[in-house]
Amino acid sequence: MNIRLIRFVCLALTMIVLISCSGNALQTPEKFTEIPVTDTAANVSLPALSITLQAANISQGITLDTGGDVDTEVISAGNPAQEARATGNGKALSGSGNSIPDGYMQFNVDDSQLANGKPTSHVSVEVDYYDQGLDSFSLQYDALPGSGSDGLFAGGGSIFKTNTLTFKTAVFNLCDANFGNRDNGADFRISDNGDGRETIHAVRVMGLPDSASIVNVDDFGANPFDGQPDSGAIQSVLDSTCSGATIVFTSPANNPDYKGYLIDRTLFLTGMSAKHDLTFTSSDPNDHALLRASADLKGFVVRLFSRSRFSNAGDIDDINFGNIDVNGGRDVRVCLGPDQVINGVGDNWGSWLPECTVAGDPWCSPGNIGMDGALDNLDVTQDYQAHPSGWTTGVVVHDLVNSQAECGTALAFGGAAGTIQNVTIDTAGDHVHAPGCTYTDDDGDQTGWSDGITLFGPAHTVSNNTIINPSDVGIVYFGGKNTLIANNTIRVTQGNYGAFAGIALHPWSFGDVSGVQIMGNQVTSEGDTKCGGLHAGINLGPQMWGGACVSEATGAVYGNSAACSNEPDVSKVAACTSRKCQLWAYLPADGTLTMKDNTVTGANINYLVEGLDVLGQFIDRNNVSQAPRVSDWQAARSGCNGVTWGALDKVAHHPSLTGYTDLLIHCER
Repeated sequence: MNIRLIRFVCLALTMIVLISCSGNALQTPEKFTEIPVTDTAANVSLPALSITLQAANISQGITLDTGGDVDTEVISAGNPAQEARATGNGKALSGSGNSIPDGYMQFNVDDSQLANGKPTSHVSVEVDYYDQGLDSFSLQYDALPGSGSDGLFAGGGSIFKTNTLTFKTAVFNLCDANFGNRDNGADFRISDNGDGRETIHAVRVMGLPDSASIVNVDDFGANPFDGQPDSGAIQSVLDSTCSGATIVFTSPANNPDYKGYLIDRTLFLTGMSAKHDLTFTSSDPNDHALLRASADLKGFVVRLFSRSRFSNAGDIDDINFGNIDVNGGRDVRVCLGPDQVINGVGDNWGSWLPECTVAGDPWCSPGNIGMDGALDNLDVTQDYQAHPSGWTTGVVVHDLVNSQAECGTALAFGGAAGTIQNVTIDTAGDHVHAPGCTYTDDDGDQTGWSDGITLFGPAHTVSNNTIINPSDVGIVYFGGKNTLIANNTIRVTQGNYGAFAGIALHPWSFGDVSGVQIMGNQVTSEGDTKCGGLHAGINLGPQMWGGACVSEATGAVYGNSAACSNEPDVSKVAACTSRKCQLWAYLPADGTLTMKDNTVTGANINYLVEGLDVLGQFIDRNNVSQAPRVSDWQAARSGCNGVTWGALDKVAHHPSLTGYTDLLIHCER
């Protein structure tokens, strides 16, 4: 049977793309008769269309456009060689009669079989391409108009080649295909992205029934009982589901053979395109499934999206991830290799996709859960409601245990109006850095630190979480308005465990912090006073961190532009107008910042305010400081700007506050 027909039948039966259906190397093209698929629920015949690209294209329901920037040329590729067509990669191809640079292949489907979202808007597009070079190509298509989008030239995803010099098949799952001839008169096109020509042998479009609303990953090859890697099977599900789906992972159910899902490649939850209203859960929400990192996993265990696959992350909204535990493999993964650089050489930094090119990029750190979506860090007003395409909203992470993060962060969370609730984070990174101290993680990493929660953007709720032994900051908030951080517990336990801060308001991304409430939190430290401990319990303002002097300020921060001083002039604080800026947490005249009903016990400085510009109302009420104790804070002992300090209840400088010790601290270690 022709291999293309095999794929069609396989897709029709499963409604989802499976690795086992992809076939081997392409055979010499043969004309075949498509078998239309019937959606039995609706009793509608769904189309199966194709085009084989050569000197005389074989078109069965799909035609190739010419003219403008979509001209192609016939070439031979592969072994044995076969005809195909190539894009221009910015070169005007001869024979078209125009001099316009070419970079696309543009296609039309037969309107009598598929048009204007009928008889289905769920289609699979298969592209047989010659895998030569390390460049990329992407699919753009005419999508159904939706809220905030006209659907023109919608992104269907990107493919990066690996130079195997063989033909491969890329599969794009389109859940909202309109195909109404609105993309330059066509339905979809392939872009060579200007980084290398693309050689395409065939394209197939198959109409699919409505996507299943509930999908169990085990039905597609994942198995939490066999100890074998599960990432490939799970990712095939994630790539193929549509918005509105629920993805289910199998719970242990007291089965002694349960090992959890072994993750050897980062799971990108939204697959090949921006999706919304997705739910990820366990078959029994009270008996959590487990995702556990393998020793060779590069990067995060779970990420919301892949930045190399599409760019419109602002269209990702309302993602619910809960009742699934994640173990980051701190005992088998390494943050820094023998070269002590986080670069993927002898360590677990990186990705299985080509999106990690700059060593040290935190996106690629061996962390646990990355739910940092789109945010507009040029918008000083943080108006996510007026600009929905620039923000990911409504992400919820809840009711799970997130343990043993190697470094970077246990939970990265960014966008707007999200929720983190009832999450337990148990041990993230290794704080130990003093000479002669024993590591809590024996892989030898120095500076392999990790936040518990790394938070960006406005209007979040972070409540009722427990964070045990972070090594950098328990909850670090890089700024935003109207966020509630309430009733959380941050603990540093006995031994060489330590952290820089329990809760930190550090507006490195968004300077206006009006409406932020830090309330009812419990921060405690029992860490060793020489090899661990907690430096600051609750820290407001970024200036403890090297004075908060940055050379690449974003457009949404406040500070002293083009200046850096131990005593910056608060009267000159404004939105940063230059790339170099000394940052402040900015509270405008009509704003309120609340720190209330918190208890901090056992930090070197229980409450530290350093770099807070108060024009509005700072509510500092009923914050209990108990038994401050020294930590391994090197700067406190050896001095910073000529100042040393011991264990203190409350310290404030920039501004000075009643009841606080006035002390300049611009040193984080």
